[in-house]
Amino acid sequence: MKKIILATILIGAAIIALKSNANTIVGRTITNPIDSAKKVIIDPVCKMKIKANTSKTTVYNKITYNFCSESCKQKFLAEPAKYVKK
Repeated sequence: MKKIILATILIGAAIIALKSNANTIVGRTITNPIDSAKKVIIDPVCKMKIKANTSKTTVYNKITYNFCSESCKQKFLAEPAKYVKK
């Protein structure tokens, strides 16, 4: 009887340990593809939808702006007041 109880406790502990580590690979958390797809930003110059983590960025008046390309970034840097929402 003691062996059955001990085996049940060990199996339960193993299941809990596996579930708590299910989303990690070598200390990194796996990003859910659905979550990263939701992080869409609009380019202030051409109004194109872009993913936040793959865009070109610049900081203007302590605000980070994201761009689809280097050319949109350069247009913004030339005339930032034209593209900043008031």
